[in-house]
Order: sequence, then C-alpha cells, then structure tokens
Amino acid sequence: MMSVVRWNRQDLFIRPYVGADDKKLGEKLGYDVEMSLDSYTYVQYVNYYNGKDVESEVTKPYSFRFLIPLIASLLPFDSFTSLNLICLSTEILGLLFLMKILALIGFKDKTIFATSFLYAFSFPIFYYGVVGLLDAPAIFLIMLGIYLTLRKQLIPLILTMIIAAMVNEKAILLLPFYFFFYIKESGFKRSFINSSIIFVAFLATSLIVRANTINADSSFMWTVNTSSLIDNLTRLRTYISLALTGGIPLLILLLTFRNIDFKNSHTFAFAMGAIFVVIMIFYSLTAAYTDGRFAWYLYPFLLPLCAYGIEKRLEV
Repeated sequence: MMSVVRWNRQDLFIRPYVGADDKKLGEKLGYDVEMSLDSYTYVQYVNYYNGKDVESEVTKPYSFRFLIPLIASLLPFDSFTSLNLICLSTEILGLLFLMKILALIGFKDKTIFATSFLYAFSFPIFYYGVVGLLDAPAIFLIMLGIYLTLRKQLIPLILTMIIAAMVNEKAILLLPFYFFFYIKESGFKRSFINSSIIFVAFLATSLIVRANTINADSSFMWTVNTSSLIDNLTRLRTYISLALTGGIPLLILLLTFRNIDFKNSHTFAFAMGAIFVVIMIFYSLTAAYTDGRFAWYLYPFLLPLCAYGIEKRLEV
C-alpha cells in the first residue's frame, strides 16, 4: 500500500509537491519522471549488467554497491522496475525480521503488530522505499544481523556481513550493536574478538569489491568539507526529511524511555546502535547530501525500544 504512490517515481497525486529532483535524468533513461542522481546511477548500473555501454555513468561510490543492480539485471523487467521490486522485497523481509526480533525479545502479539505497523506505514517506507535507492536492502540486512546476533549465530552473521559489504557500506552500522550486546553477554574480550572477525570479513570484502568493480578505487572515502556542511545546514529539505523520518518513533521513545531497562544486553545494544547512527548522520552533514534516508537507519534500533513504550500503553 505504501509503495503504490511513489512506485518508480510516478508520485501519484503528489508529484507537484515532491519535484525536487531532475526530470532530465529520468527522461535520459526513457522515463517520464523526476529522478535523483542516486537513483539514476543505480538504474544505469542495472543497464550496465544488461550489456549497455554506460560504464562512465556508474561513478564511485555507487559502483561499489554492485550486488543489488546485478541481481536486478537478471529479472525480466525494465531496469527501474527490477530495482524497485528488489527494494520492495527487502522491505517486506525487513518487516518480517523485525517481527521475529520483537518475538525473540518476548513482546506480546499486540505489541509486535503495533510496532510492525509503525514501520510498515512509516515515512521512509513511503518516500524512499521504491524510488530506485539501495537503503531498503541495507536496512533489511541490519535487521537480519540483529536477529542473528540475538540468536548468537556467528557464522551466519559473518556471511550476512560479507553480503552486506557488496550491497551498501552503511550496513556496518550493525557492528556497534553486536559489540555492545556481547560486552553484556560475554564480556569485553569475547566481544572484541568476535567483532574484529566480523569487521575484518566486512573490510576484506569491501576492499576486494572496490578493487574489482567498474571505476575501481580502493582508497575512496567520504571526505569532510565545509561546502557540504553549509549546503546541508542551509537546505530546508534536510531538516524536514530528517524530522519526518525520525518523527513518530523518536517521539514515542522520548515519551516512554523511562519504561526501558537499559541494563539488559539487548536494550543497551539497541541504544548504542542508535547513537552510532546519529554519529553517522552528523558525519554525513559534512561529507554528503544528507536527507531522511540517513535517519531511516535508526529504525532497526529505535523500533524495538519503542515497543517497550507501546506495550506499556497497550496494558493500560
């Protein structure tokens, strides 16, 4: 339901209100829609795997995120549709694993439903989910990683992070959750050793990908610069999109955090995971185009914390 309006950037009923991107990019690909540079590049990446000579269009760091465009190229649809079908699928899988996480923690069915509803009908699912971006797959992998962490399944988690390194580097935001969860569960030494193994697997995969994909560059980094900071801080869309994305979950957490016992290993880890996402958002203000997509990465950590307040409310 949330995907219908913005599917393939058709923007049914809302096109006059969201026209902040470049229609020329969409028209260049044969679509009568506006399209962000990110979406345009990912669609061109699918076209590249379909045999089109567009290598110069797939610039770094987009070229490092090759796995989803590669899979999309195998589907029997146009490139934009194929990309968004994968994003929709990973949104659904992310929702299913959110439900599994909440059940594993021990929440009641009503709480699981209400929290899942909060995710399914959230602003980022509506606005960023099926417009040719690769955040939904990364967030699904973080959800999967949280579930595997709670189940204490190290080998599947390492494999998940290896796959994540080929999808989107932001999936590394799972690692602080794992580290702080295991500090509580098994002590610093075991947590540090396991976290180091996961990080090395992720880093090694990332370096191999960066050295072998098109427009390879193993040394690429988002660099801090004042122009990005000024652009982000002076753009109204930065504040609106971050507020709309963080909005309801953050509000619920602020109103109910007193109901949460942060001494538990999983609640402590969720809180630390959210803190590291906030650090990433601040970093992005100085190095990238920042919008609500960055706040979407809070959801795997915030929603389970919100569930405590939701459950308390449902008991009244």
